[in-house]
Amino acid sequence: MSFGNVSFRYGDDPPVLDGLNLNIAAGSIVALVGVTGSGKSTLCELIPRLVDPDSGTVSLDGVDLREFDPVAVRSEVALVFQETFLFADTVRENVTLGDPVDDTELERAASIAHAAAFVHRLPNGWDTVVGERGVTLSGGQRQRLALTRALLRGPRVLILDDATSAVDPVIESAILRDLRTSLETTTLVVAHRVSTIELADEVVFLDEGRIVATGSHPELLATNPDYARLVHAYVDQESMTEDIDHDEDAGRLSS
Repeated sequence: MSFGNVSFRYGDDPPVLDGLNLNIAAGSIVALVGVTGSGKSTLCELIPRLVDPDSGTVSLDGVDLREFDPVAVRSEVALVFQETFLFADTVRENVTLGDPVDDTELERAASIAHAAAFVHRLPNGWDTVVGERGVTLSGGQRQRLALTRALLRGPRVLILDDATSAVDPVIESAILRDLRTSLETTTLVVAHRVSTIELADEVVFLDEGRIVATGSHPELLATNPDYARLVHAYVDQESMTEDIDHDEDAGRLSS
């Protein structure tokens, strides 16, 4: 996937993305890092054609995405947001959306998303009914079900826009490792946790709609003071955050 001199703005506002150039290797995990408003989410929205660039091209296999029907593009791309919507229905129906999915396929996707274990502990497993918006589940559990839902589609490109923010950090790291080893999916992660950033093949550091630097996490720490300051701020923020799941499965993974 590649972005060639991509610019985008909302209405008459200043550009959200400004002359952005980026090549993403197939099958890689890329962490998008930057302060709020740096263009991370807009970059993600360009890939499934939720928006199209004002200028420049976003290409897959060398073909401008605008040459494809948006529905066709979205069949290849799964975008998972921070906020997860669940229906007042069974867990199974929430992740399959009524599509025929065999149990083997369902369990594999749930295992990669580290949702299978907690689902099996529910009173009726996959057939447990959750409340509207999944109120009977924790935030991290809802996010892992949303990831399971996305993985069932078999996307070529998976985009996680703060989609594991409520998941225990140990489990989040395990999810990324399993995405790398179990699938051939290209994964973009909007990342705010150092543990997530460290697992990426490449880090893309954005500021005011431009790519400031790319490289591995250690490389950027050593060469870019602004990146280092932001990462240290993330560490401080993590130490004060209390609204994540401290899942019992995390203890098993870290032991």
